[in-house]
Amino acid sequence: MKILVLCTSPGLGGLELYAEREWQYLQQAGHECHFVIAGNGWLAQRNRHTSARIFHLPRNSKFFPLVNALNLARYIVRNHIDVVHMHWGKELNLAALAKRFSRKLFRHRVKLVYTRHMGITRSKKNFAHAFFYRQVDMMLTISKQVEKEARTWLPLAGDQIKLLYLGVADKTVDKPDCTGLPEKIRQSQFKVVLFGRIEHGKGQHLLVEAMAQLANRKLNISATFVGQVMNNDYFEKLKQSVKKYGLNERIAYLDFIDNPMAVMPCFDVVVLLTYCETFGLVLIEAMRAGVAVIGTNAGGVPEIIEHAKTGFLIEPGNSDALADALSRLYNDADLRQQLASSGKKRADIEFNSELHFNKLEHLLTAGEI
Repeated sequence: MKILVLCTSPGLGGLELYAEREWQYLQQAGHECHFVIAGNGWLAQRNRHTSARIFHLPRNSKFFPLVNALNLARYIVRNHIDVVHMHWGKELNLAALAKRFSRKLFRHRVKLVYTRHMGITRSKKNFAHAFFYRQVDMMLTISKQVEKEARTWLPLAGDQIKLLYLGVADKTVDKPDCTGLPEKIRQSQFKVVLFGRIEHGKGQHLLVEAMAQLANRKLNISATFVGQVMNNDYFEKLKQSVKKYGLNERIAYLDFIDNPMAVMPCFDVVVLLTYCETFGLVLIEAMRAGVAVIGTNAGGVPEIIEHAKTGFLIEPGNSDALADALSRLYNDADLRQQLASSGKKRADIEFNSELHFNKLEHLLTAGEI
């Protein structure tokens, strides 16, 4: 089976790394797997020394990428690709046009599979959307919430939409190396971390507000933000809030970490504060790493965390509830360990990458598309 994994997103986060892992897995499974990525994106930089079956597309008009679609169609035909698997919503036009060009111009039939990583908030059944979605042979959704939205808002038949939870490989280490953490963080009694791009939707400001409350309660607690700065204005406001609350000695910022599971055990709690996270892969990473988690009670997060059993759920945007949850875990080490242990057991069984990629491989190759 000849498979093309398409991910032209220029950023570097969970979606992009997932596409890279899929490409690597399918190659190791014995398939001829190609990787098409943005020529000036982070994935290109990460794989700049790898030449095998990687094709770079230049950034083009995101609204009507005719030139890139034609180039992609030629690549598909030249390499006799059977299935294209795309991940980034903004490249649906590109993938759909490439599939159509492959058939109309070159008489080559290729299947298009679209994994929807983001939620759907409005109808896509108008004429323009319908044209592109007609090219999709199968849609995979990463949570029941997204599956429900897809069935409601997209012009696809019910049997074209399938649920496939994401999985995480066990990349924990026997002894985590915490020396890269700032001294002020290493010296704190209780360490909280938020992994994610620094932008308003990820909710870093909520953790700052909660930290202000916890500092007033005289708790020896710190917070670390790990991720790329995506919005400089937001980042500057975040730092101003930290200064206003007198939290400079309690809060640190680190850049993107390639293997977060290797450092997660350096912390006591991993929090995810997105207002409506589609799934929450970082929570699964933390659970598999044996760390207690707190997530927002929205989107796909409740499908991962069983409240008070494998972690805590709080309402989105509620920094008071976050402060209370962190205070409870700070004061009850036994509860924290119980949640971490139960969370790890659940994640190891239900959200491991081997199970996920085995199911994905079957869906892409078993002729069910």
